[in-house]
Amino acid sequence: MSILTQTGRAAIAASIKEQPIHLAWGSGDGNWGSSHRVEKISFTDDKLNHQPVKDVKVVIGQTIYQPSIDYIVDSSTGVIQRTENSSIAAGGTVTIEYIQDTPQELITSATLIKEVGRRVVDEVLFCVGDENGELLTPSGKFKSSDVPTNNLYLKFTFDFTDAANQVIRELGVMVGTKVKEKLPPGQRYFEPQDIEDPGILLVLEHTVPLIRTAATRETFAFVVTF
Repeated sequence: MSILTQTGRAAIAASIKEQPIHLAWGSGDGNWGSSHRVEKISFTDDKLNHQPVKDVKVVIGQTIYQPSIDYIVDSSTGVIQRTENSSIAAGGTVTIEYIQDTPQELITSATLIKEVGRRVVDEVLFCVGDENGELLTPSGKFKSSDVPTNNLYLKFTFDFTDAANQVIRELGVMVGTKVKEKLPPGQRYFEPQDIEDPGILLVLEHTVPLIRTAATRETFAFVVTF
């Protein structure tokens, strides 16, 4: 059986390293994180109107019922069911409060939902995992390597005015972006109208809402493993 070797993975990382790399950010779906309240529905097997869901609460008047004891929820599908020994009367009416959760990233995704801009990478390094490493990322610590490895460290720093007053809910590392000709020399941040070819979406992340202001700048660091 054939395998992709460690050196082969390092070769893929080396190929990616030589291409244009950007971090795109977008506003995603504005309903992510929104609160909902359904009044007095018939409480048999039912499906909430938004999926996925979190922080589901079932009440009747001042009584708050217990998840897993009185009802169960499939957070991904929004299906809510009364348990067999529930304190909620069969066929009763209740009030359900819940939050529309941010969905999982899909491996089939090719674009952001609603891109607002993208910035050129500031630093690209081969790296290896090291608990004493100088490269800090949400996935752990790494140290840089002078020889190709199957890990690429990517660092992006956005400017104060990039996407000011926007709400950012999604991030995407893009490879092979082509920008339009005759843009100002040295331009490093690009809005959708500046892009000729968006390239390939390498990494997708749905993030907690990030409210942009011109008083702050954001830095993101990723390690992509091949």
